[in-house]
Amino acid sequence: MRNWETYVRDRLSLPGLAPAREARIIREIAAQLEDFYQDAIARGLGDAEADAFACAQIDDWRRMAQDLWLVDRPNARPRLERAASAIGDIAGDKRRGLRMIADLLHDMRFAVRQFSKTPVFTIVATLTIALGIGANTAIFSVVNGVLLRPLPYADPDRLVRVYEITPRFGRFSVAPATFLDWRRESTALRIAAYDVGSATLAQDGMPERVTNVSVSWDLFDLLGVKPVLGRAFVQDEDVAMKNQVIIISHGMWQRRFGGDRGVINRTLVLSEVPYTIVGVMPAGFEFPSPEAEYWVPLGLETANAPRGAHYLGVVARIKDGTTIEQAHAEIKTITERLARQHPQSKDESGEVVGLHEQIVGEIRPALLTLVGAVGVVVLIACGNVANLLLVRASVRNKEIAIRTALGAGRRRIVTQMLAESLVLAFAGGAIGLLLAYGAIGPLQALNAGSIPRIDDVAIDGRVLAFTLLLCGVTGILFGLVPAWQASRPNVSEAIKEGGRNSIGSGGRWLRNGLVMMEVAFSVVLLVGAALLLRSFSRLTSVDPGFSAENVLTFRVGLPRTSYKEDAQREALFAQLLERLRGLPRVTAAGMIQSLPIRDSYFLSFSVQGRPAAAGTEPSANYRVASPGYFEALGIPIRQGRTFTDRDAAGAPMVAIVDEAFARRYFPGAGAIGQRIDVGNGTDGFYEIVGLVGDVRYGGLDATPEPTMYIPYKQDVFSTMWIVARTDGDPTAIASNVRGLLRDLDRNLPAFSMSPLADVVSESLDQRRFSVLLLGLFATIALLLAAVGLYGVISYSVSQRTQEIGVRLAIGAPRSRLLGMVVGQGMKLVIAGIVLGLAGALALARLVSTLLFEVTPFDPPSYASTVIALVAVAALACYVPARRAMRVDPITALRCS
Repeated sequence: MRNWETYVRDRLSLPGLAPAREARIIREIAAQLEDFYQDAIARGLGDAEADAFACAQIDDWRRMAQDLWLVDRPNARPRLERAASAIGDIAGDKRRGLRMIADLLHDMRFAVRQFSKTPVFTIVATLTIALGIGANTAIFSVVNGVLLRPLPYADPDRLVRVYEITPRFGRFSVAPATFLDWRRESTALRIAAYDVGSATLAQDGMPERVTNVSVSWDLFDLLGVKPVLGRAFVQDEDVAMKNQVIIISHGMWQRRFGGDRGVINRTLVLSEVPYTIVGVMPAGFEFPSPEAEYWVPLGLETANAPRGAHYLGVVARIKDGTTIEQAHAEIKTITERLARQHPQSKDESGEVVGLHEQIVGEIRPALLTLVGAVGVVVLIACGNVANLLLVRASVRNKEIAIRTALGAGRRRIVTQMLAESLVLAFAGGAIGLLLAYGAIGPLQALNAGSIPRIDDVAIDGRVLAFTLLLCGVTGILFGLVPAWQASRPNVSEAIKEGGRNSIGSGGRWLRNGLVMMEVAFSVVLLVGAALLLRSFSRLTSVDPGFSAENVLTFRVGLPRTSYKEDAQREALFAQLLERLRGLPRVTAAGMIQSLPIRDSYFLSFSVQGRPAAAGTEPSANYRVASPGYFEALGIPIRQGRTFTDRDAAGAPMVAIVDEAFARRYFPGAGAIGQRIDVGNGTDGFYEIVGLVGDVRYGGLDATPEPTMYIPYKQDVFSTMWIVARTDGDPTAIASNVRGLLRDLDRNLPAFSMSPLADVVSESLDQRRFSVLLLGLFATIALLLAAVGLYGVISYSVSQRTQEIGVRLAIGAPRSRLLGMVVGQGMKLVIAGIVLGLAGALALARLVSTLLFEVTPFDPPSYASTVIALVAVAALACYVPARRAMRVDPITALRCS
């Protein structure tokens, strides 16, 4: 083995440097070469090969020596920089930049070699930071796909949704007459409309219910999307039941036609109406929803456009030179003028909302809350890794002190240790990226379609850039404090300790402070998770007004070409219900035009003997139901009777109302026997013959609205929801139901079939998504905080081994020493809890919009958080304390 100091002295020249300084630099470089040599020996190389390997690093250590020389030599670097600036030496600037990069790469290679010597530390630190970065990357990929990625239309920032709005009901769909007035009078907007429906596609003997969208002829041009095959609609085709043309989705093209490019001008029969295919939309075009399978002309008739029926969705493009505020003001002015002209539109106004905001606005608070949560998780992970690095720095205390004594500047020590931190961060980031990639599928499955644009979530360039930036930031974040602490060694004390490693009082305060920070952040997350969990529990325990267990639901739509008359539709539905009730295991069956939980549909009415001014009529949720519906869903009959088969067309018109209806419109008086005139297009009054319990039609978190039920034979719909109660698993009768429908009409599919309990559960998907993820992040935070606390106590015990041994030797009770060690950790926990509770109280209002029947300052949530944290922290303190009590006093004294 060479004498490395002699080797370096013979080959290194540092002109103008004091001999003492030169000698110290030579010793440090020689120590580095010795490390290279020993690494080579450890890998199994012989002396000659190891010697050659160390010598091959000559470029690295020469650069290090030159760097040290420039740093340590007074005024050397400023003079070089001024000279370079004076002569405009751009090439020299580039060389310095390349040199800095090369130095950084050298430091990182050295860091990798150092970490390979401590595999346990490396694995623990890398996995800790991988958890934080992986969680952040996964949630950012969701935020990127849902909130940040622009809509797949031309100039999407100028696309808006336009609504009618009233003070009582807020936003609602647009009446055809209002839409036509907007399109004619607006100068700020280019406006198009659509209406979502469904039809039966019968091909090759396999009926399928598909979602259709009726659109105004220029909608595709307004969105800036062209068919990939064929053409869009033309203005002459936008006439009802004329020129039966259709544009199909890319998915239908592939599924039904195998991607055949000869599909244009072929005929497609939908609900027994033939359509000519004129275009195929590109893959990924899903307007207005992913369920859309084809588009047909809307065909509004200007002369007969209704003003009281609200069913159109309206999308618009803001014209150049106009702002969304100007467009909103114009639409509001037009609508309010129309409302004054038409009494049935009294109190109506207009509203313009950005299309992107309309799509993602409801989910934005939940996603931003999760972003804040994973940000806290990564901060806790950084605190843990910083603590690990502080311990590692204390172990290397003597090494760093000697390097400093040999001439290494503080900048050099900090740079090297930050390089080590960056190596850990990027290694953890690589693993975290893999974890995030693997988490995307489960996140999409967990959401079950309730989050808009969830299918757009992917690891793309923006997510990769975010991950790289996060790696760099976290590497500096958790590396800076240990690097700063390690770069200030007490050289004389480190040498006097003769190899004992100690972190010093300053380091202890840093480690304790980091643990308190981790506990405080954990409290904030745990409180947030507890609030959401309590809210979710309250929501799931809400009585929806019906029993969803053992109920199968499905939808049946009758094509108007085959079932033109109300009598035909009545007969088919009557046969369906009769046969359904005859199936084994079916105990009750009925139907309604719209299921509970899904939506509400309000109509105005008047009470006989109570005239109301136009535009001020009371209104209620309108439902058309059959006999057996209330029994099938277990909706209680409070007074009067339910519907029977005698409540048919031509019979006295009757209605059933709920308790909310009676409370609001007949307080203190009985609703039974009252007569109401319903604005459903019929003439005459409906007599209220029954009172039923309240049902939450707008969702579990919606207050029950006044609801009126009309017999389906007195207001016949062509599409109805069927509900069948069974004595067991409702899916067991699914095949029987399909067979029954085939027997009645082979072209009738049962679509949207599912247990009613699943419908109720799906309505909670968004809340469940937030609760589960925030709960997961809070659990990770709690475990990381416990690990950090465990590490602090374990290190403290290792440093106090001699003290504990002396105390045991002089007769101190082990229980007292156990309490002393546990108490040391619990002091940190209590301080962290106090800080965390203060932070949680300050931030609790941020999640208030996500809560249901729970205040942001809910005492049980805060109490459960404190109890859980104290229990876990006590265990984290007890384990190392218990191990310390097993110290043999003689062994401890020998180690002193």
